[in-house]
Amino acid sequence: MTGRLACFDPVLDFLFRFRPVQQFIVLYKKNALVAWRNRRATALRIIAPFLFLLLALLIDRALQANDRNNTDFQNVPNPSASPIGGIPQCTEDIFIGNRECIEVLYQPSPDPMIDAIMANVKANNPVAIKVQGFPNRTAIQTYLYDNPDTVISAVHFEFTGSTLEGFILQTNTTTKYFKGTFQNPNTFVQLPLQSAVHREIARYQIANSGVANATGLAAALNLETSLKEFAHPTIATVSVLGQVLGPFVFAACMFSFVIQISTVVAEKELGLKQALRTMGMSDSAYWTSWGLWEVTLAFVVANSICIYGLILQFDLFLHNSYGLLFFLFFLFQLAMSSLALLLAAFIRRTQVAVYLGFTIFIVGWIMQTVVLFGVPYTPDYYKTAGSAVTIIFSLLPWDLLAKGFQDLGAATVGTNPGLDWSDRTSYCQNIPNPDDQPPYNPREEYVSYECVMSLNTIYGIFIALWLGYFVLAVYFDNIVRNEFGVSKPFYYFLDPGYWFASWGRKHNNLKAVERSLQPNAGRRFGSGRLPPPIPSGQLDEDVKAEEDKMQSLLQHRTGAGEGAMALQSVGTGAARANAVEVYGLTKLYEGSSGCCGATVKCCSCCDCCSCEKTDDFWAIKGSWFSIEQGQLFCLLGPNGAGKTTTINCLTGAIPPTGGEALVYEEPISNAGGLDRIRAQMGVCPQFDILWNELTGAEHLSIYGHVKGLPWRKVAEEEAALLDKVKLTYAAGQRAGAYSGGMKRRLSVAIALLGDPRIVYLDEPTTGMDPISRRYVWDIIQEAKPGRAIVLTTHSMEEADILGDRIAIMARGKLRCIGTSLRLKQRFGSGYTLAVSVTAAASGHSAYPASQYGANGEPSTPAVIERRVAGVKRFFAERLGLAAPVEESKAYLVYLVDREREPQLNGFLKDLEAQRDTLGITDVQLSLTSLEEVFLNIARAAEVEAAASSGTTEVTHVLDDGSRLKIPVGAELVGHPTTGAAYRVRWGTDEAGRLIIMDCSELPPGSPEAAALAAANAGGAQPALGLPVGGAPPTMPGAYVPPLPVAPPVPSAALAAGHFPGHPAVPMSGEHGGPAGAPGGNGAAPGGAPSPGGAPVMYPGYNPSPVESRTN
Repeated sequence: MTGRLACFDPVLDFLFRFRPVQQFIVLYKKNALVAWRNRRATALRIIAPFLFLLLALLIDRALQANDRNNTDFQNVPNPSASPIGGIPQCTEDIFIGNRECIEVLYQPSPDPMIDAIMANVKANNPVAIKVQGFPNRTAIQTYLYDNPDTVISAVHFEFTGSTLEGFILQTNTTTKYFKGTFQNPNTFVQLPLQSAVHREIARYQIANSGVANATGLAAALNLETSLKEFAHPTIATVSVLGQVLGPFVFAACMFSFVIQISTVVAEKELGLKQALRTMGMSDSAYWTSWGLWEVTLAFVVANSICIYGLILQFDLFLHNSYGLLFFLFFLFQLAMSSLALLLAAFIRRTQVAVYLGFTIFIVGWIMQTVVLFGVPYTPDYYKTAGSAVTIIFSLLPWDLLAKGFQDLGAATVGTNPGLDWSDRTSYCQNIPNPDDQPPYNPREEYVSYECVMSLNTIYGIFIALWLGYFVLAVYFDNIVRNEFGVSKPFYYFLDPGYWFASWGRKHNNLKAVERSLQPNAGRRFGSGRLPPPIPSGQLDEDVKAEEDKMQSLLQHRTGAGEGAMALQSVGTGAARANAVEVYGLTKLYEGSSGCCGATVKCCSCCDCCSCEKTDDFWAIKGSWFSIEQGQLFCLLGPNGAGKTTTINCLTGAIPPTGGEALVYEEPISNAGGLDRIRAQMGVCPQFDILWNELTGAEHLSIYGHVKGLPWRKVAEEEAALLDKVKLTYAAGQRAGAYSGGMKRRLSVAIALLGDPRIVYLDEPTTGMDPISRRYVWDIIQEAKPGRAIVLTTHSMEEADILGDRIAIMARGKLRCIGTSLRLKQRFGSGYTLAVSVTAAASGHSAYPASQYGANGEPSTPAVIERRVAGVKRFFAERLGLAAPVEESKAYLVYLVDREREPQLNGFLKDLEAQRDTLGITDVQLSLTSLEEVFLNIARAAEVEAAASSGTTEVTHVLDDGSRLKIPVGAELVGHPTTGAAYRVRWGTDEAGRLIIMDCSELPPGSPEAAALAAANAGGAQPALGLPVGGAPPTMPGAYVPPLPVAPPVPSAALAAGHFPGHPAVPMSGEHGGPAGAPGGNGAAPGGAPSPGGAPVMYPGYNPSPVESRTN
């Protein structure tokens, strides 16, 4: 691709000098690629109009075929007559049904002649009916008014003097239709009643004529009346399909609407939009790319609809101007696209977006049906309801579409000639009075004198809706809370910093932080609140030293400490060496008091919410630290510790509640500082944020252009980074087909794109196989020079190897900070001593081969069992360790705590002297792992939290079913009934809470049991627990002090393999290989010295790698 476009490189380099233009082009390309990869959905957007137009045509043809079966439309040269029956019962009326009713009212009554006639009408009717007389017409009208829908007819007899001149029939002339049945008022009651009254008048006149046998003649009179239509040729039906096509086109265009709103919401739900912002994407480029992409699709779909209509030979398309039709469809889709963007600002989940799309389709279909019946775009409704109803209807694009179709369809009904482009305004004339309507030739032009809105006006409203909804979409996207719960104030667009990044100010929050350190400062500073103060006794000395250093630097930056002390403590050169400076950073997630509070509880499955009271939660409780350029800073902690929140604050994903941070001297508290640093920032988020439809190479290209890299450099970095993360073979493969490890490697490559000065790696190697992890470690090591890296990880081994400095957070507080070796010395549980009594398989044993067994005896199972028993007795007698913490076929592993450290020198000498007797083949000694340090810190934090909340003990069920109450954090505990001693092993669950991993009973004569018995004998409560290192027991509400700190081991002694009071022994890698080999911990990947030192061990120790899962 690069070779084919080489001739365009100068042009592209020129255009890409303007970063917004570069971002727009690449984001537009991204939208096109995603649409192309989702070819089925994109094709459906284009083909759907044809399918719905074809459906409308088939329905129209079916209706016309049904009409041809009706005699009203057939050739009838000699129509047949239909007899007129008797007066029906009123209950047969569709509107009356089974209600009480009367068939015939008449007047005048009383009148002998009229009463006799109507009595005969009733008596001679085929079915029983009721008749009722009234004195005059007014009385009948009053009765009908007072009793609606209870009478089907009335007869008003007219007299001149005493002579009957005739009669008038009164019936409901409404044609009724219900469940497919028409009820014509003429044939239903009018003609039967007329025939019956005529017959009985004639009979009455004959009976009273005075001729012979008058009564018999009158009875013999029988009038048979029939109804016969006129003869007519075949009548062609007039199709009004053009006037009702609006709902069909609307349904077709709704596919585009649903796909668009789902795609936009999916980018927000998956974090893709925030990832682009973190890389420096501007809102203007993002929204412009979406707007113009929808313009492109609307152009294609609008032309497709016009072409489909011409192919299907609709009169509406054949006789109206192509331009009128095109702009109706084109502008309608633009208005709908902006409406989709506006609605997407309020939705966080794709599923909800789909449901909303179909809801809008149903509502729109119903409202279009209302428009087809003349509401509100006819003079009658417009005059009655006023322009307000019309304006409300016109805010919804589908109503205007129906109105436009109605006008275009009416212009082609029958012999109407249709509309030209020049007629888009003139055809519409609101002149309801026929006397005022000017004449025109309907065969040459179409004019509607009952039109209140022309096509030209509809086009103008569409354009206004398109632009108006688009502006509202951008506005609400900023002020509505995003997936991180962050929003801007409603007046954000008035802030000059929003429009001009260079207007951002640096020191406002720094001065606020400095003021909060004053003795008389309140509990608020800057824009936020201060977390609860931390007692000075609870603050680790290294954390306190780091905080003091940062406070001195703060005074230096704000000018508050201009004395000699401040200038001596922090020099200008030291300040410039810092890539990141964090000053009292806090983050509070405020709770709510129910429905009126700030938050509600929402269900992720149905996106519904309910009221629930929640408490304030301090995710970060005041962090002070710095990260130097060229340093890898590892941030560890259990779930909920505040690590990811800290990274989100530093990257600008969420704003801090208080405090400030400078990233290369740019503040994170205002948009200006963030915009300036984002181009120099790389982020690998905790979860992969990738488009499943795009390839790995396309991801790097898009993010590279968003960061503003030159056109030619993007391709070079793309190839180099794919090679580094070993994804060159999968560069053209879609990311959706990548494995979890491949996705993490691609995310790491994206983070390193563009040579960023600061890189945030949030668990970058999660899900990787060991080989891929080693590749990524090499990449991270190579990336350290010249930049700062912030790393969070689940792997303690990874933190130990890569971290120059490690900080551990727990419950929002920074608990410790320093190198790996420093943390192990201060917070580790002591030393790990591993002994083997089997022949070394690796060949790296420090002892000669002749000394592998006593007198060279073979290592049979019985011999090995005897040696293991001897080693256990030796450890129990000489060091007081009853049992190993881990036992395998190769090694017995003991944990030597700090209390036994003074005995370790003599013990190791005795162990070396007895190695032949005991059959020892290998010995390893190391500081406890970083994992042990992590667990100790996490446990201390949970003990502190438990004490502050009043939870001082937990209940554990023993193997025999009894329950034992154990003080939180205690390692030794006695049974209150039996007096037995138990060793407790603590750990943390996925939420970071302290849990009991194991509780095992100790031998009665063990030193631990004796220490516990002595503590209880000293007056303590039964079942007393002893924390780590024999510290005082945890009492209810008391603070658990920091773990005892062991005296540091000199680095020179460690490097030489010496331990206090013990001779030098050859050293090798942690995992049994030579120092610097893969798997060893004597050197970092690639042979570089391990930062901050490494654990030292005796040769041959090869434990399985252990990972501690953290957040």
